[in-house]
Amino acid sequence: MKPLLLLLALAAPALSAPVLAQDAAVSPWSKSSHSSLRLIAGATAPSGKQRVGVQITMSPGYKTYWRSPGDAGVPPVFDWSGSENVGGLDVRWPAPERFEDGNGYSIGYVGEVVVPVSVQPVDPQKPVTLVLALEYAVCEKICIPAKGEARLWLEPGVTSVSSPLLESYEARVPASVKLGQKRDKLAILEVKPEEEKGEAGLRILLRTPPEGTIEDVFVEGPGMWSFGKPGMTPQPDGSISAFVKINDRPKGASGPTPFIVTVRGKPAAVETRLELDIPVSKP
Repeated sequence: MKPLLLLLALAAPALSAPVLAQDAAVSPWSKSSHSSLRLIAGATAPSGKQRVGVQITMSPGYKTYWRSPGDAGVPPVFDWSGSENVGGLDVRWPAPERFEDGNGYSIGYVGEVVVPVSVQPVDPQKPVTLVLALEYAVCEKICIPAKGEARLWLEPGVTSVSSPLLESYEARVPASVKLGQKRDKLAILEVKPEEEKGEAGLRILLRTPPEGTIEDVFVEGPGMWSFGKPGMTPQPDGSISAFVKINDRPKGASGPTPFIVTVRGKPAAVETRLELDIPVSKP
């Protein structure tokens, strides 16, 4: 075989082979006393949005907080103002855990978390420069303020990258559902204000698919609303009734009020956003 033909024959399999996914881009670590953070990139979504994760790792035994941190936590504060070619950002929180501490319960993540972020470029044909300044807290027995800064350059339209870590945490973000029965998901059937043993709260009726489980229920309201740990009672029809006590509310809060109900469990977490007509609190 002539040298040129031999070269073409050897090259043909490589030319026809599929393009393999490459590791995603990451920023350098930004280190604090008991934690570090960085940005990790994922493949561009079909919508054209860039997929990014804020990865926080902590020393053994330390935790950080969810967007609603519970009785004594501190929620993270994201500052993206140094970014370029960013038209919008959607921070998407993985389902958290509840922790008992000396002041009640806090809500967050132990050891490590990746918070997925969807980034909408102003011009999808141009690169995005993502710059994050994050203020957060990490706690063992006491809370320690932490700060981190990270910068990541994102090429437009990159689909041949792989970020298993980001993808694993994206899978933990609660699916948005409406009230009602679901065949293959955790179902939030009903949410209504109710009193139990003279205490105001929300009654939440839940159902699981076969082999499903409910681990916890978190309720959020606007402003200074605070809710307790749910008491859950199985019902004869197979549903689960959860009562979530209102620990605190904004002064004078009543009438139509927006809430978020998040249910952690298996096969996967879900959340619903709804408005409830809250009665006036008793003196």
